[in-house]
This record gives sequence, structure tokens and C-alpha cells, in this order.
Amino acid sequence: MNPVLFLTGEFLAGLLSPQWIAPHAAVLDMGSGSGICAVGAAQWARRVVAVDINPAAVRCTRINALLHQFEDRVEVRQGDLFAPVQGERFDLILFNPPYLPGEPRTEFERALWANDVIERFAAGLGQHLSADGAALVLLSSIADENSHLQSFTSRGFAVEVIARRHLIAETLTVYRLRPFDRLRTPLE
Repeated sequence: MNPVLFLTGEFLAGLLSPQWIAPHAAVLDMGSGSGICAVGAAQWARRVVAVDINPAAVRCTRINALLHQFEDRVEVRQGDLFAPVQGERFDLILFNPPYLPGEPRTEFERALWANDVIERFAAGLGQHLSADGAALVLLSSIADENSHLQSFTSRGFAVEVIARRHLIAETLTVYRLRPFDRLRTPLE
């Protein structure tokens, strides 16, 4: 699927399968970028909502959904984190966040520098998961991974490692997040 700008999106999208996405599922792809995860999820989900703050990313996701013939299942919205999906709940939320420390100065840097994005995502996550919902979140070892994980656990989320990829300068880890009060055996 093209264009793929970062290896992180390709890694997360490569994990998407019926193991994580039931046919009736509603999926949210937060920070959709190129749309690789939205299109990947649309192979199995009945409905995918892709959100990005960057208008170029929104356009790119729409184009990729069209090119892969998933325009009927992928709805693309522009906005900051959960603002475009207020009041909606999802069975699976995908997030490949910016994770470098610092303040972005350009639209492109918003895809890299985290500032408070992960903290704000953690704060809104519980309000947008369905009763048995979960999130798959990708984090990197070059960021303050422990602090980011603490943002989730302090809000009542159980964190489970799903996959790791070791690269030259970093290790990418995909975590499954589920509210402690809704824990069950995997994929009931």
C-alpha cells in the first residue's frame, strides 16, 4: 500500500487480521497519516473511521481508501484526536502516535514530535471504547516509553505487549490496552 511514510505504520498495519478485528467491528484509526492502518482494518471491519489533524494526511487516506476500493467502509475526518468522534465508541482503536519529545513547528513535524499527544489520547481513550473494546498502540524505545505507558495504566488500562520489532536505532512495540474493569481472556 502506498504511500507509506514511516515504518511504524507499516508495522502496525501488518499486524491487523481477523485475530484483532471481528467482521462486525467498528475501528478508529487515530492519526491515520497515509491511511495504511485504515485500509488494512477495512479488509475485515464493517466500518472504519480515520482521523488526522493534517489536511494532507486526510486527503492521502481518502485516496488510499479509494485506490484499494474501501471508500464504502472508510470514513475520513479531519480534527485533533477524539474531537471528530465525540460520542462515538469503537471496538478497536489503532494509534501510531508521534513519539519524539518536543514541540512541532510544522505540519510534517506533527507526525514526529509528541508534545502532549499521547497524554491527551490516554485521557480520552476510555470514553471511546465499546464495552469489549481495546486499543493497539505503537510506541518506540527512543521515546519516553515508560512515561507513555504510565499515562495509560494510571487511567485504569491494562497493557499487554502484542509484537516487537527491533530496528537499528530503536525497538518498536505494539501494546494492547484494555480497561482493567473489562478484562477477560483474549478475544472472547
